Amino acid sequence: MKISGKARFLIFLCLLGGGGYVAHTEGYLMPIIKEIQKLAGGKEEKKLQADDFDFKPVERKDVHQKVLSTGSVAVTTGAEVKIGARISGQLRKLFAKIGDVVKKGDVIAVIEHDDLLARVARFSADIRAEEARLEKILQEGPLEVSKARAELEELQTQLVLAQKTLARNQELRKQGVVSDSSLDSAEEAVKVLDAKIKSMVEDIKLREMRVKMDAELARALVDRAQAGLLEEETALSYATVTAPIDGVVAYISTQEGETVVASLSAPTFVTLIDLSQLEVIAFVDETDIGRVKLNQKAIFTVDSYSEKVFTSVVHEIRPKAVIKDNVVNYEVMLKVDPSSTRLLRPEMTANVVITTGVRKKVLTIPKEAVKRSKEKTFVIAREGGKLQEKMVETGWREDKIIQIVSGLKEGDEVGVPKKPKMGGPKERRRR
Repeated sequence: MKISGKARFLIFLCLLGGGGYVAHTEGYLMPIIKEIQKLAGGKEEKKLQADDFDFKPVERKDVHQKVLSTGSVAVTTGAEVKIGARISGQLRKLFAKIGDVVKKGDVIAVIEHDDLLARVARFSADIRAEEARLEKILQEGPLEVSKARAELEELQTQLVLAQKTLARNQELRKQGVVSDSSLDSAEEAVKVLDAKIKSMVEDIKLREMRVKMDAELARALVDRAQAGLLEEETALSYATVTAPIDGVVAYISTQEGETVVASLSAPTFVTLIDLSQLEVIAFVDETDIGRVKLNQKAIFTVDSYSEKVFTSVVHEIRPKAVIKDNVVNYEVMLKVDPSSTRLLRPEMTANVVITTGVRKKVLTIPKEAVKRSKEKTFVIAREGGKLQEKMVETGWREDKIIQIVSGLKEGDEVGVPKKPKMGGPKERRRR
């Protein structure tokens, strides 16, 4: 079978390519490639030299695991109070302006309250009238009862006399001296007096009960009047608005002369902030939130004081995620050291570092000494003046150091590549 010239050429190229691959694999072409590089002006592969490295010893240090996040300074719950009006009326006087420092109990504003003063005066008069009625009952009631008791004693005395008269007439009737009519009159007088005494006893009980009930009713009326007065005095106290906490006036929404209307929700016209009660809200990524625990220490910085580091502690991890731009974060609340709050302000941006763990006295080297090539991790180590690659297993990282789990021992020296020196001004080209 004849083979065309074109087919023979393709077979030749395949054989040439296969032979070249085998030669390159076995290293037979490296001298040729190096010679070609020299002829082409290329550089030879540079061998490791000690002058290219700064050698650092393997040391034992504490390595901290950290979570980085951003957040903002905020006031704690209860440290921001919106002050409003609980009664309707014209704002007569406003004693605060933005930036003022106020103490708890200081008067912030006064709302018109002439009608409330009149109602307080009316209820005060009602109390006096009810108290006078009660006093009258307490004074006159016992006197009427005492008078009825005196009448009862008088009837009892008359009854004793009538009983004696009856007994004497009964003796005289036996002797035939007194008539039957006189005896009947004496018996009737005893019965009448006895009935009057019983009636008087019941009347005294009724009067005592009446005095007691009238006094109770009068006391109830006094209590009702006092409750009405307390209600009006409470409403009157709402006309004077005071600061519920120590703080700084952050916002004013109502000015003097404006009318406030208190309906189902109290209108806000002054906002107070206690700047001594601040916290940091850190937004931690979902990949890191599992390592964050309560009471872990944290530090943060703010742009206003970029060189100052503030200390804090994790005191709350909120369960609900905050999703923004398809990124899932969780809010971690940091308790700020009270000594630092005087420098901070709400809404400042905070750069947060949370320490989530520590490995004490582990082997460490500078991070720049670790090299990676495909799937292997190694360092350039110096032993007996010779350089060699050593495979290592790394662990935690912190700032400029990295933990060595295996592959090195304490005291070994590893090379950190030197940074290339910046060249000076180039010489002018000669013509």
